[in-house]
Amino acid sequence: MRFAIMLSLALAAQCAFAGGAESIRQLLNSRAAGSVRTYEAAAAEVAAEAEKGHPLQQFIIATISRDHMAPPAARISEEKREEYFSASRDKIRALAEKRGNSLAWYLLSLESNDRKLLRRAVEGENVQALNAWGTLQLRETLLRPGIDTNGVFKIMEKARECFEKAAAQKDSNGLYNLGMCFLNGYGCAVDQEKALEYFKAAAKLDHPEAINNIGGFYRDGIVVEKDDFLATRQFARSAEMGNAYGELNYGLALQRGEGVAKDEKRAVELFKSAAQQGNAEAMNAYGMCLFNGTGAEKDAVAAVAWYRRSAARGFPPAMENLAVCYEAGAGGLEKSFGEGTVWKMRARAAKGDRNAAVWLSQNGHSLR
Repeated sequence: MRFAIMLSLALAAQCAFAGGAESIRQLLNSRAAGSVRTYEAAAAEVAAEAEKGHPLQQFIIATISRDHMAPPAARISEEKREEYFSASRDKIRALAEKRGNSLAWYLLSLESNDRKLLRRAVEGENVQALNAWGTLQLRETLLRPGIDTNGVFKIMEKARECFEKAAAQKDSNGLYNLGMCFLNGYGCAVDQEKALEYFKAAAKLDHPEAINNIGGFYRDGIVVEKDDFLATRQFARSAEMGNAYGELNYGLALQRGEGVAKDEKRAVELFKSAAQQGNAEAMNAYGMCLFNGTGAEKDAVAAVAWYRRSAARGFPPAMENLAVCYEAGAGGLEKSFGEGTVWKMRARAAKGDRNAAVWLSQNGHSLR
C-alpha cells in the first residue's frame, strides 16, 4: 500500500487569539499535514499580519521561516527573523507563564526545541502539543532497539492516548494519527475498519494524507470493495492540495490508466512535484520516467541523479535501479559490475536482509 505511513508531526491550531485566528489555524494545521497549497495561502495571510506588528503572527513566521519547505511568504531574512523574535518573544512568554496559555507554551517549545516546554503544552491539552508529543514518543520507540515488548506497547499506548485527546477536540491531525495507530497497531490492536473510520473523519476536515489513505483502501480493496475510480478520485483530491503522497498515487494512476484516462505527461509532472518535496518513491518514479522516456524526454544522467537521491533515503528500488545503471554503464556512470553488486546488496539490506548488511560492513561499504 502506498499510504502516508509516517505519522504527521501534527500542528492543528487551538487558537484563542484575536485577529487572524483562522489563518493561523490553517497554517499550523496544514504545515505538517502536507497541505502545501493551504500552507502557502495561510502563510501569506499570517506574514501580512506579522508585517503589521501583530506579535503572535511575528513569532509564528519567525519560527517557521527556517522550515526547508517554508512557503515564499514565510522566507524572511535572519535580520527580520531576529527582529520578529525580539518584538514578540516576551509577549508570548508572558502569555504562557502568566495566563497558562497552552498554545503559547507550544510555540515556545518550537522555537527552542525544548521538551519541557512541550510537556507544559501537553498538560494543557493543546492539540498541537498532544500530536507532537505522541508522534515523538512513537518515533523514538520504533527506532530504539532493546526495549522489551511490554515497554514498547506501554509507550505506544500513551502516544495513542495523546492522539485520542486531540481527536476528541475534532482536530484533523489527531484523527489522522489515531487512524494510523489502528492501521499499524500502535498501542492498540490492528483494526482496519476503525482506521478507515478515523481517516474519513479527518478527510471531512480536509486532511490530505487521510484522503490519500482512503484512496489506498479503495485501490487495494481493504475493508471496502476494490474500486479504482473511487480510489483515484481520492488521490486526485489529495494531489490538488499539493500533498506528496497524493501526487505520487495520482501520478501512478494516470501512468497506468487506473480509474482515470491514461496521461503519462501529467503523471511525470506529479512525480516531479512529489519528488521535490522529498518523497523517496516519487524520486525513483520520476527517475524511471526520465530514464525510459515515459511521458518525458529521455535523460539518463538526470535519472541517475534522482535514483541517488531516492537511494539516499533508503528506498530499495532506487538502489536496484542504480545497480542496473552501473552494470550497463548508463546515465554517465562508468560500467562496473562491482558497484552494481554493492548497490544490489544495499537494496537487500534496506529490505531487512541481515546477511547483506554484514557483507557490506565486512567489505567496507556503507548501507546507503
